[in-house]
Amino acid sequence: MSKRETTKGRALEGPIFELEDSKGLFSDLIATKTGVNRKETIESIKKNLASWMGKEDFNRFRSKRLDLAIVARVNKQRMEQQDVDNIAKVVLDALRRNDKTGLKRNVFLFYDDSQVVRLLVYKIPRKEDETCDTDGLDISFRVHDHKKEMKLRQVNQI
Repeated sequence: MSKRETTKGRALEGPIFELEDSKGLFSDLIATKTGVNRKETIESIKKNLASWMGKEDFNRFRSKRLDLAIVARVNKQRMEQQDVDNIAKVVLDALRRNDKTGLKRNVFLFYDDSQVVRLLVYKIPRKEDETCDTDGLDISFRVHDHKKEMKLRQVNQI
């Protein structure tokens, strides 16, 4: 894996954000539903992230303490009603090891979410599109360094 591994799923209009000094960035379209469909959302995120987190090079990060940034581009309704802590819980559950899923055992970023020392969750409105109910999710991480601030930078404009 290069210094920073980038994986991009399907395209979404608008900027992609990542944690400064990130060691990995994943950007994809996914509805970040946190209520009744929570388990389904976790499985969907985990499945979409499988090609990213399943790489051998992720072994060097899996037992480390991490800083994690989550940027969710959500529709107007979720912007007004969805709490960022619920978005964080769903994404953290998708990133942690869970041997109960049907996916390969090495499809995870960390063993337990207690390894996440700092978490930055940013919820921004997405461009409205009446034809679909898909949000965007950018996930980036780095090995924790208490000397570095948690800052997002715009990677590019789609």
